[in-house]
Amino acid sequence: MTVSATQRTQLADAFLMQRDNLTLQALGAVMVQVWAQLVMHLITNTTDGVLNVSFPGTLAALARTRLFCDENLIETYLKTYAETQLITWDAKAGLIGLPADLQPSRRAIASRENGKKGGRPRKTPKSGVVADQRQGNIVLPISGGKDVARENLDQTPLTGTRDKLSLASKSSSEDKLKLDAMFKRIGQKAFEAAGFDHAKDVPNWGVVRVWIASALAKGLTEAQGERLILSVVKDVADRQRGKGNPATHMGYFSKAIEAAIASGIIPEAPKSANERKAERDFEAALQDYRQRMAYGETGLRRPELSEFMAQVAA
Repeated sequence: MTVSATQRTQLADAFLMQRDNLTLQALGAVMVQVWAQLVMHLITNTTDGVLNVSFPGTLAALARTRLFCDENLIETYLKTYAETQLITWDAKAGLIGLPADLQPSRRAIASRENGKKGGRPRKTPKSGVVADQRQGNIVLPISGGKDVARENLDQTPLTGTRDKLSLASKSSSEDKLKLDAMFKRIGQKAFEAAGFDHAKDVPNWGVVRVWIASALAKGLTEAQGERLILSVVKDVADRQRGKGNPATHMGYFSKAIEAAIASGIIPEAPKSANERKAERDFEAALQDYRQRMAYGETGLRRPELSEFMAQVAA
């Protein structure tokens, strides 16, 4: 089995988590071992760190052949892991996911998807002698008449490949840090907007991370993504409660969230008390202006909302 650099990093992080996470260590040796096997399977056998076990018998087969644990206890284990944020587990949708600290970045997910499709296509087709696939590794003359032994390596220009890899790794790390920060900020808010109770319901909002990644990939800012997610979750939750059929898990909102992201319609930012007051003052000034115009006054200047908002900003 081939393991990528990103997967090696994830496995190393999982090992450190297993060694240092006090919540995990408090579960006991058997549950720690099952968690380690599960996380390793998610890292090495999924593209985005999420495994679908909704098909009948899949979860039992996973427990029997990969986790080596009691099939009758696996759901109890998953519920315990989810409650302590050691994994994400959506029982209704049948989805098991890595915890936030071990999730791959958007760049890593995209790279794996491209790899499944055969990698990134060439920008320009091969031409000349090497166009023949049978001669793909042909040895060609060295430009400038130099041979390898006499070439001055000190004067050979660097390709910059190492610098590019460094930048790519940095960008990947920045993406993951941004996702982690947004997930920690928005996840609990979305859970509460859905009307769930921390005391009664399993605090499992791992799917929110997927929504955030989709919003960022669409080009939304952090603030726009947060407003959209919380607005859709609250609207759908209120609608379903009104019908007497409330949502029972966070995965219920996924279709509505994805549709809203695809539409690109972003809810307006909530207005401050000062901004609302400025709008009321503008409406009053506009009404006074119209009445005075009706009475025949001249030389009046029409009030503008921007002027009132500027006063608030100042």
